[in-house]
Amino acid sequence: MTSVHTAATGTGSAVDVYTALARISRTLRHEAGSGSLTLGSTSALWVLVSSPPMRLSELAARERVTAPTMSRIVSGLERDGMVARTADPLDGRASLITATDAAIELITSTTSRRARLMEEALSRLSDDDRAAAERSIALLAESLIETVRSRPD
Repeated sequence: MTSVHTAATGTGSAVDVYTALARISRTLRHEAGSGSLTLGSTSALWVLVSSPPMRLSELAARERVTAPTMSRIVSGLERDGMVARTADPLDGRASLITATDAAIELITSTTSRRARLMEEALSRLSDDDRAAAERSIALLAESLIETVRSRPD
């Protein structure tokens, strides 16, 4: 219970917070995973499901990986029927990558399973602790996004 006490008193370090978030992420992936897809493939699918078709270079930039790395990820997803490539109407030499119906179903069902698991965990907390957890995580997410956005490229 030391880690709970540390978190409750605000005396933890950024490493403690990162470790706790990694444990949450790992547990959600394990318990409500996305089949046999790698973390990189799953992450790329999340972007494609929630975005309009995009070029491989844009997807690589969003995922902060190199174009060759994203090319390997997309090739695997294409082989598995999770993405389709179509000609870019603005540039015939380029292609656009789109999530297939199978990918949309996979991501949607994974989100549902993860959300249900998170709801179950949150329901085990007192009303005050749940409100504090929800508020703290939202604040941390916004702060992290702003930190990344404010960095020079």
